[in-house]
Amino acid sequence: MNFSVDRIPPPPPFLKRQDDELKLNTNLAALKVSLSVVCLVAYHRGSGEKCFACTGTIVECEGAAGDDGKFEATILTSASLFHSYRDPSQITVEVHLSDGSSYEGEVSAFDLHYNIATVKFKPDKPPQKACLKWIDDSMSLQPDNDHTMVEANFFNLCPGDKVIALARVQDHHHQLLVSSGDFSIYCCELDCQELLMTTCEITTHFIGGPLINWDGEVIGINFFWKGQTPFLPINIAFRCLDHLNKKRSVPHPWLGMEFINLYAADVVTLEEIVQLFPLVCKGVIVEEVTEESSADRAEIQPNDVIIKCDREVVSCSLKFFGMIWDKVGKSMELEVMRAGVCGPLKLAILADDLLPDSYNRTCL
Repeated sequence: MNFSVDRIPPPPPFLKRQDDELKLNTNLAALKVSLSVVCLVAYHRGSGEKCFACTGTIVECEGAAGDDGKFEATILTSASLFHSYRDPSQITVEVHLSDGSSYEGEVSAFDLHYNIATVKFKPDKPPQKACLKWIDDSMSLQPDNDHTMVEANFFNLCPGDKVIALARVQDHHHQLLVSSGDFSIYCCELDCQELLMTTCEITTHFIGGPLINWDGEVIGINFFWKGQTPFLPINIAFRCLDHLNKKRSVPHPWLGMEFINLYAADVVTLEEIVQLFPLVCKGVIVEEVTEESSADRAEIQPNDVIIKCDREVVSCSLKFFGMIWDKVGKSMELEVMRAGVCGPLKLAILADDLLPDSYNRTCL
């Protein structure tokens, strides 16, 4: 008896070429940073039970340390490494490198609000350090009239741009995992405003690992939340790392308002803004204001468009975060555009220090 089987036709040649090109470029970008990507495994200090495994990125390495003649390297990762205990003193850490070697590591600093941690270990030879690139997530509503230059150490990241998430797993091959996707305009469901989103499909192995661009530069740290792939921009992570190294603490400025990039607003809001303020093409738009907060006391309102902070142009949300980073306890002047008001309003606002009970919960 003969059966006829409907065969799915092969994809058109140009689609296959596109897929092959994407895979090739993804792999080439991953290889540029792969030697800096490590697997981290946490064990309970008392029982020796395995607690968690995730990924980290080598970001610093100092010269031979101490009498043992070894180097001291620093890994940037997620505080999810010790999320079961909320206390890194309860765990020991194994660091697994790409060549199969492993070392004892120790959590040297952490910040639970941003869910990041650093792990130090002493390799026999200096490992490759990753190249970090700060993100500029600005995009003009009128690109033809926008002549703003991206700063030298910044990478302009727009919705739809390709990005790559990396991880390393604990197996006999210490395999590198790669997942490509797009930078997304959508907001993360977590309550951390600083987190951005990608469409990379990942697992918990990717937590703490690097998000890179096609040049192999690290632009963020990956998290995992209910199937979503949020990431902390390296702008924020690097500032945390610098403060942890110098001051052992990280500032947590809080204004009491939620805001997004102007271009991320819905089309109805954007059309109204373009009609009301034709010269405003960048900024951040206020979505919500918390009652009795600094923003509320400053009389900031939803749908206000913040265009300047202390006379400096606010081009995007990440730049605004950078402006308020060191302003805890200090007053700032915001310039906002508001419907029904002719010209910008100048409002004074005080940056409060976020209390530990209100820290973001980005751990698993």
